[in-house]
Amino acid sequence: MNKTLGSALIVAGTTIGAGMLALPLATAKLGFALSSLLLVVFALLAVKAAWMMIDHCIALAGPASLDALGRKAFGPMGRVLVALAMGMLYYALMAAYVSGSASLIGASLGFGQGLAALLASLVVGLLVMFSTQVVDISNRLLFSLKMVALALVIAGLMPSIDGASLSQGGVMPLAALPIIYTAFGYHGSLPTLVNYLEKDRQKLRLAITWGTLLPLALYLVWQAVVLGSLTPEALAATDGKLEVLIGALTHQQQGWLSQCIHLFADLALATSFLGVAVGMFDFLAALFNRQSSLAGRSQTALLTFIPPLAVALFYPNAFISALGFAALALAFMALVLPAVMSLQQKRHPEGALLLVAAALVFAAQLAG
Repeated sequence: MNKTLGSALIVAGTTIGAGMLALPLATAKLGFALSSLLLVVFALLAVKAAWMMIDHCIALAGPASLDALGRKAFGPMGRVLVALAMGMLYYALMAAYVSGSASLIGASLGFGQGLAALLASLVVGLLVMFSTQVVDISNRLLFSLKMVALALVIAGLMPSIDGASLSQGGVMPLAALPIIYTAFGYHGSLPTLVNYLEKDRQKLRLAITWGTLLPLALYLVWQAVVLGSLTPEALAATDGKLEVLIGALTHQQQGWLSQCIHLFADLALATSFLGVAVGMFDFLAALFNRQSSLAGRSQTALLTFIPPLAVALFYPNAFISALGFAALALAFMALVLPAVMSLQQKRHPEGALLLVAAALVFAAQLAG
């Protein structure tokens, strides 16, 4: 496969996941028009920030890495800041996915939140502990099935779109902004892509642009079919709960469509959960120098899964709020880091704009 196309698909695959399920929950009060405008704005912001980040990665003397960017921007303290941001991002995403998975499993099988969260963590934990190759093969299969299920869901819900429902909204809840921003959170993978494409700026920009436009198009269609097929009352009744949204979408739908909606939601969470879990596992193994033995991998697995499991147990329905906290870490890595480097080197005067955007995400999350 062409490496540029493959890189674009990596960007898109990293982006399209469980965060897509959160968009209608977070943007119900905004309505379709305003939420679509914000999605376009944040997509453009993501591309601009990514372009700036790859420029700084290309300028590094050795291989690109977030660690190297942190050291260049903030000196020796930069390594600590990047490690803390990565840890916060991974744990927040893990907490969101454990909570979301528990909600869907509990609703489908009639389990309590605690048992469902434990079951989800145990299944994913065993896969991650076994080997990265198993996760990779499982994720490819699940991702393919997810895209088929999404296509069927969109096709099935299209006839249910009501123009009156799409015209509702217009209220701007601040809490929606971090969720929308997190929906384009692929920037942690950029140093890997810079090395993969051998620091070719043109290929990297193409991969980033097309890898961002594909999720944006899918998000806009997803927003249209969800916000257009549910009444404002039904959206308000979800109260930010994923299982209630899925239940509302499947209510009075044909059997096959109802099953596809459930399948897509399950697969979206599963692929995101697997991808973040293996990244978290490797990050912690390297950070604490754990061996690849059974004992070492078991210790890393406990470090990976116990904290997010505890969040899911003690703070049920943490799906949306945990994604919001993930936005804080992402804003630091994808906005503050390249902006500081740009202002230091006077390479990108628009770096100040990224700082403003980061401040907005921080303020919206803390105020929400």
